[in-house]
Amino acid sequence: MNTFQKRKLPKGGSIIVAFLAFVVDQLSKFWVMETIGPGEIVDIIPCLNFALVFNPGVTFGWLRAYSNFHYMLLVSVVCIMSVVVIIWWVRAENLIQRFATAMILAGALGNLVDRIRFRAVVDFIDFHIFGWHWYTFNLADSAIVLGVGLLLLDNFYKPKNTFV
Repeated sequence: MNTFQKRKLPKGGSIIVAFLAFVVDQLSKFWVMETIGPGEIVDIIPCLNFALVFNPGVTFGWLRAYSNFHYMLLVSVVCIMSVVVIIWWVRAENLIQRFATAMILAGALGNLVDRIRFRAVVDFIDFHIFGWHWYTFNLADSAIVLGVGLLLLDNFYKPKNTFV
């Protein structure tokens, strides 16, 4: 284990990072909903648009909540998974895990707030190149992806036990 992995981030530091990620996500969604109408596309740079989309499902629009039962099930699963991430955060072994789980939690809670307020997640970031568009996403999704990526890196760089 290298020195960076051994260092511990105080829990308060990662809470602040998670809180800031959550606030920036919510503020960006508020700004987009106040300035861009549904279906409207705003060109930011040649490969980036802002386009307000309400996603009633999960990743890539899968598992859309068509009924109250599906909606409540989806909200319940997100709440349960958030508790699991909090436990993981408390038990984090190093700086990377603590920061990563804080980012995942911030993103999950940011999208959960949307789901409770609008029965859908507010997405608006639309990357595209040569006419091909990636799925529209938001800053909470970015926080989750960053957290998962950091956990993968942390796992990749752990020393492996070898059996002799």
